[in-house]
Amino acid sequence: DFSRGWWHPPIDPGGIFASESAQIERRFGLSPIVSVTDHDDIRANLDLQQVHPASRAPISFEWTIPFGRGFFHFGVHNLPPASATDWFDRLKSFTVTPRPDELHDLMASLHAMQDVLLVFNHPMWDLATVGDAAHGREMHRFLREHGQFVHALEINGYRSHRENGAVRALASDYRMPLISGGDRHALAPNAVVNLTQADSFAAFADEVRNGLSHVVVMPEYRQSTELRKLASAAEVVRHYRGYPEGRQRWTDRVTWRSEDGERTLAHFWPQGGPLLVRSAVAGLRVLASPAIRPLLAPVIGKRRPDVSITPVPLVS
Repeated sequence: DFSRGWWHPPIDPGGIFASESAQIERRFGLSPIVSVTDHDDIRANLDLQQVHPASRAPISFEWTIPFGRGFFHFGVHNLPPASATDWFDRLKSFTVTPRPDELHDLMASLHAMQDVLLVFNHPMWDLATVGDAAHGREMHRFLREHGQFVHALEINGYRSHRENGAVRALASDYRMPLISGGDRHALAPNAVVNLTQADSFAAFADEVRNGLSHVVVMPEYRQSTELRKLASAAEVVRHYRGYPEGRQRWTDRVTWRSEDGERTLAHFWPQGGPLLVRSAVAGLRVLASPAIRPLLAPVIGKRRPDVSITPVPLVS
């Protein structure tokens, strides 16, 4: 029963922050600000703020918003530390028990906090698989009803060039700026980032809310999305011998809720699972290896043309 299970990335929040920071420092020589967003959870952010200043490691998360026939993902960035837990509980409660009449008030209240940034993540992605047409109708209805509280639309480093192009057109239609997002779930840092002269996330949020956003597309985005996802999948199931006990195997990083409580998959599969599962994982590792992956490029993906992302400025 897959609804009882969930998995953890092969890198912890500290590792994510470090890898994103290293890329920004190495490629641009700039001081990094990294907003980590987990799905409907802020524990990682609370941990990060124990070692990093709040101005560079805001409390953020990806909020699931049920809406009509589908649901959307929203980046809620930079919740105030003093009330972050209370705010998270309110928003999570809405996800579990959506009340359409409450959504407007929630988004209006978030918008009223000047340091908070609300980003519509991968808006063209039909997450609920209701069909592109139905998803499009719900998305436009959402923007008509609540668009005044949306500060930016996301350009996503793991979505296709065609889909991101549609987001650019959507941003133009609704006169919203674009902002970078990664949707990373493995070791590679984001393929798109924002550049800013702001020295804190609050100042950056103010820039974006006023229509100023400079999105930089990394060379990695020109590579095949399929091959990059294959590499990420292999990193998810890799064995990391240097990790602490209980996180080394991929089965250690999958949790399942049974009648006896929450247990890792390793509890049920101490040897890695049935032969079919072990064979599939081994095959994935081979296909995603540096020696084989380039040979798959002509079959499952092609190199993208040069990509130019032009921000859409707002008139205040």
